[in-house]
Amino acid sequence: MENRKEDLARMIARNMSMTENFGDEPEPARGVTDFGEDAFDTVYARSGRDRRPQRAYAGSSSGSRKSTAQRQHSGTGSRSGSGAKRTSGGSANAKNASGSRSTKSTAKAAAVKKPAVTIKKKKKKPMTATKAALICSCILLTGLMAGGGFLIIGNKMYEDSFLDNTYISGVDVGGMDRREALAEVKKKAGIPDVLAITKRDGSQISIPLADIGYKDNTEELVNKYYNGQDHGKWLSAMFEKEEYSIKNSFHYDKKKLENILAHKLIKNQKAKAPQDAYISRNDGGSFVVVGEEDGDTIDTNKIQLLFDYVESELDGLNFDIAIGSVDCYKKAKLHSEDLYERCQKLNNLHNIEIVIDFQLGTEKIDGPTIMKWVGYDEDAPVNSLEVDRDKVEQYVSLLASRYDTYGKDRQFVSTSRGPITVPQGEGCYGWWLNQDAMTDYIIECIENCESSRTDAIYYVNPNSTYSYTCNPDWLTDKTDYGDTYFDVDLKMQHMWYYENGEMKMESDIVSGYPSESRNTPAGVYKLWLKERGKTLVGSSDGQSYASYVEFWNYFSTIGIGFHDASWQGGVFGGEKYQSPTWGSHGCVNLPYEAAEYIYENAPLDTPVFLYW
Repeated sequence: MENRKEDLARMIARNMSMTENFGDEPEPARGVTDFGEDAFDTVYARSGRDRRPQRAYAGSSSGSRKSTAQRQHSGTGSRSGSGAKRTSGGSANAKNASGSRSTKSTAKAAAVKKPAVTIKKKKKKPMTATKAALICSCILLTGLMAGGGFLIIGNKMYEDSFLDNTYISGVDVGGMDRREALAEVKKKAGIPDVLAITKRDGSQISIPLADIGYKDNTEELVNKYYNGQDHGKWLSAMFEKEEYSIKNSFHYDKKKLENILAHKLIKNQKAKAPQDAYISRNDGGSFVVVGEEDGDTIDTNKIQLLFDYVESELDGLNFDIAIGSVDCYKKAKLHSEDLYERCQKLNNLHNIEIVIDFQLGTEKIDGPTIMKWVGYDEDAPVNSLEVDRDKVEQYVSLLASRYDTYGKDRQFVSTSRGPITVPQGEGCYGWWLNQDAMTDYIIECIENCESSRTDAIYYVNPNSTYSYTCNPDWLTDKTDYGDTYFDVDLKMQHMWYYENGEMKMESDIVSGYPSESRNTPAGVYKLWLKERGKTLVGSSDGQSYASYVEFWNYFSTIGIGFHDASWQGGVFGGEKYQSPTWGSHGCVNLPYEAAEYIYENAPLDTPVFLYW
């Protein structure tokens, strides 16, 4: 554009220079002076002679014209005396001397001989009105011709270009054609061929603008602004600024954009899933929190937030859009701040103690032992800190073998046979540590990083309230029963009750019929429940029964107990139990008074020894 302006300026200057000398008379040869008659009059007047030279004629070349050298010489002399003041009557003397002029040679000689005499230049005749009008007309005509040419050239220059001082959206398009102006405006607008989306991980996806229905009205508006200009006013445009703007120049199909984004960012994404914070154990044995990572997986429930952000940026003509800050990603559920307190507690594990109280003593789990049980699962970083359950179970199993009495055979001094060994059998007597519950408790204490003290946890029958514990006063390192007990000899069909080593009651019995379902099994039991006025119901050997008893003294977990049996007709003992009619369904039938005595006097937890 600048080159075109310079070319225009040179043209105008060239045309004006041609116009300035149009119609002027040619300049006379420099250095030549043409003396007029008044000059000779002055010379002659001062000499006192009336010498009037003869007028030279055009045809007398020898006497009428000077040589070139002579003209130069005379010219020099005339410019040197031009400072002399003319007399007021110089003009009249010149007229009077016109008729008496002598030959030009005489005058030249006189002029040369007397250089001190001032020679007056011939006064030009006044310009006539006709000549002046002619000159003015020529000058005016030349100016009009030059101006017309100037306008023609200017119109030609701008007939296909924007006028000077034209701005479109801040871009100076003066002197540019529509194609050039469109390129410059688009260049400033920065509309590329593709839309670049930068993901959180720094990678990019490219979407051609043509794929989202891109429509640009920039060219339409540039043509509109060009056609709206009066290109004949190029001269005044040099001094006036004209500004246009292009708004909403970018149009696209939002539905197409959203479909492409969903396809590229969700369906085909190779994204990193969020990772929860976790606790790790370093080489020094200390625990540290490893922070969470949100990753770059798009949350489909928040995809509209992503669409809205990209579209708002695109509407603002931003074609390089970073979406890492958009709240559209799946986030970690467990954050580092959630684990700091726990980590601090874990680092104090070596200071905690877990104390378990047993009847015969206590067991203490100290920090160094606990630290051996704490492990790190490389395959489960979210819940990386784990207590090794196997190691805790091994420890609890050792406690059970040391303190459990349940399930063991017992040495017993019977009334009828003396010292015998009574197997545990199906009995339920003894101390039985609940190893699963005890293990869970220890692990929970370790995970909470808290010191604690607790009684040993024993089993309770899930189908009743029966607890696998005994009277702690009877527990020793050798036996778990004392001098209060029931001695039942099933083979003799007789029983004894001892309290503090003293026999308080004895009675014949009728036990269960010796069949698979009605037999009374041997074993060590304990009295743990008493009820009065109870109907016993059940079935055995394919028969159902419902028997009312006044005193129910329950000593097992399999439906066997002491109770009165009025249907026995007051006859007990002997071999009556071997009759399917009189044998019980497993319970120990007693006379009314014996059953009542037990109900009224025998304490709960009293061991019951049944043996064949």
